[in-house]
Amino acid sequence: MAGPLDGIRVVEITMFQQGPVAGMLLGDLGADVIKVEPKTGDPARGMMKIIGVMTGLKGRNYYFENNNRNKRSIALDLRKRSELEVFFKLIDRADVFLNNLSIGAPHRMGINYEVLSARNPRLIYAQASGWGRKGPNAEELSFDRTGLARTGLMMLCGERGNPPQPITPGLGDELGGMTCAWAVCTALYARERTGKGQLVDTSLMGSLMAMEALALAAPAILGQEFPREIRAEAGNPLENFYRCRDDKWIVIHHLQPDRYWPNVCKALGISELENDPRFNSIEARGKNAKELIAILDKRFATKTRDEWIEIFKQAGVIYAPIQTATEVVNDPQAEANEYITWFDHPVWGKTKMIGFPWMFHETPASVRREAPEFGQHTEEILLELGYTWDDIAKLKEEEAI
Repeated sequence: MAGPLDGIRVVEITMFQQGPVAGMLLGDLGADVIKVEPKTGDPARGMMKIIGVMTGLKGRNYYFENNNRNKRSIALDLRKRSELEVFFKLIDRADVFLNNLSIGAPHRMGINYEVLSARNPRLIYAQASGWGRKGPNAEELSFDRTGLARTGLMMLCGERGNPPQPITPGLGDELGGMTCAWAVCTALYARERTGKGQLVDTSLMGSLMAMEALALAAPAILGQEFPREIRAEAGNPLENFYRCRDDKWIVIHHLQPDRYWPNVCKALGISELENDPRFNSIEARGKNAKELIAILDKRFATKTRDEWIEIFKQAGVIYAPIQTATEVVNDPQAEANEYITWFDHPVWGKTKMIGFPWMFHETPASVRREAPEFGQHTEEILLELGYTWDDIAKLKEEEAI
């Protein structure tokens, strides 16, 4: 079955992660995504060589593969007139132009919104920047960690009193890509009503701030920040995490702690504390949190995580295991909902891949093709644009392609 964006053509000039992820998500939804690469290629093609993660992958790297599936690749040097003309012909037939260039780069390249929309008024021109189009830092470059730093996430994580916490690389770019893809889909819907394309800007900074909205709303509205927690002193011990006998960790999370306090007491075998005045209300547990957490730590240490999970299922306790990345990609719940999916990769064979955060019963998302080799579809795309084989031979002679 075709995806919900079947028939939509996306032309992208993207590199590394934020922009490529946006294009990948649109491709997952059925769009025909054409990745226009410079003659040097997307630098992400060599990314994993830098940190030595190429072993056993038959000349490909998972970083580029994950961010660029469901795309076709054409290699063009837009500094040459003949190749810029190829790009313009792509834009003339496109629904979306997607890039994560710095704000000023499209102007310098002659492919800014004003130029492209004049050729194609229905074009959705989407730019996934670092800091947004306006303000004193709009032109500055960015990468994932600069966003994690500036938006406060590194100071929101970790315990009170600790230095900024390192965040797993890629989270900001991944969210930025998702935000951009969502904005593109919204703009396409608006075009269906108005017939007009438009400029769409999203950014790493804006995406991360939206994700952190609850934490940032406190200083914005109240003028004060949420304090970073200390696990051993958490104000709501029923919204905390604990180490089990097998050194694995588990979260319990109750936003109505008085309602669930009896369930927790029964499950943990501490029913004698249910009516203890030190712990029998949310206020009492908050006041005596350190003492209660110490008691709970000892109880959790008596059983393995799997044993607690079975007990909590029966007792009506709200819980979740704290999983490693390997455990997550093998989680049967994730696979059942296609958050993890399988793809018959032509080079790697049957391969587990990150799936889709949404489900469409009539127009499902899918992985239809692997990430393209550099310039793999150049001739195919040129033929679709009306070039003849003689034209293509001439372009090759001129080293234009």
